[in-house]
Amino acid sequence: MKSLRVRMTAAAAAMMVAAGTLALPAAAMQREGALEETAGISAARSSRELEGQTMNSVYLLPDSDTYYISESDISWMDDNELMLARNEFYARRGRKFATKSIQDYFNRQGWYMGTINPDDFTSEMFNRYEQANVDFIVAYEKKRKEIREQKKKKPAVKNGLAGTAMPEFADEDRYDEIVDIYGDSMHEEWSEEEYAIAGMNRMAAGLKMPGDLGYTYMDLDGDGNPELLIAPTDPQMYGEGAVFEIYTIEDGIPVIAASSDEDDLYYICEGNTVRREVFLNEGQWEIDYYDFNRGNLECRDMLIMDESVDREDPWFKVGNVRGLAAADGGSVSGLEEGIEDEYQAISYEDASGIRASYVAKSLDLTPFE
Repeated sequence: MKSLRVRMTAAAAAMMVAAGTLALPAAAMQREGALEETAGISAARSSRELEGQTMNSVYLLPDSDTYYISESDISWMDDNELMLARNEFYARRGRKFATKSIQDYFNRQGWYMGTINPDDFTSEMFNRYEQANVDFIVAYEKKRKEIREQKKKKPAVKNGLAGTAMPEFADEDRYDEIVDIYGDSMHEEWSEEEYAIAGMNRMAAGLKMPGDLGYTYMDLDGDGNPELLIAPTDPQMYGEGAVFEIYTIEDGIPVIAASSDEDDLYYICEGNTVRREVFLNEGQWEIDYYDFNRGNLECRDMLIMDESVDREDPWFKVGNVRGLAAADGGSVSGLEEGIEDEYQAISYEDASGIRASYVAKSLDLTPFE
């Protein structure tokens, strides 16, 4: 799966950023801002990029001029890394930068060849992927800032008292057996087949250490009963808010409400919206946004990216999906027969705005150490 491969490479880039990049003051970041950067395709660049992939020359978003990035590709980044990832699109086109710390960072990258003055750049130098991805990062940065401002104004509450956001649930012990099994499986290094036989999520088999997997309890629908989330602890692997499984209580026993696999990933967003990224085929991608209601995922928004329909403008918003239940391993065609007639073509700017409006939540996980 491309997005996973990209994130694993980007993890190395994050270490480089942390080690060698100065944090920009707010005024400098605003100066460079959402419009710092732009650039035309060169046949030689691809070979330069391959040659430049060394420990001292890395990409935050490798190959991102060839596909549409998702939130999981960037949600693990801090503000400085996100700003550099956005500017990376311009740097790869040869743009120079007015802000010294940004210019210094790209000067350290072996692939960078800055030849074009900032004023000489135009957005027409981007291909469709680059422009869409820049727009998405800009929208994501704006939404992340808005959410932080909202949180500053609203203190966390526990049992009606300000101070902490973590509620205590009386029936967490109903999940004890599941938590114990996952803990044992990680320490015993189960295979995918063993997870499948036990009815557990096989993605856990891909993690190396017990502490790479964790769990937490969240009341996703606000009914006073917690859901159990099993999730990777390192957001660089799958993105912030990624969950392998969501368990809920039905008739007094735990049942699986949502389960991820490599091409069908679930995420928890702010406001407890559940995002589902479905990788269908090459050039086909579905993003669903669900409300969690009494153990069921009910759709509120659905986006389709399908280059087989329109390569230049592949984004579609699907209408009449509110309340539709999530299909088991299915795509939009599995939700309701004939729903394809509800496709509404939208611009990449509109698609970026919708995608960025659902920002992933940082999960407070207890590792299976």
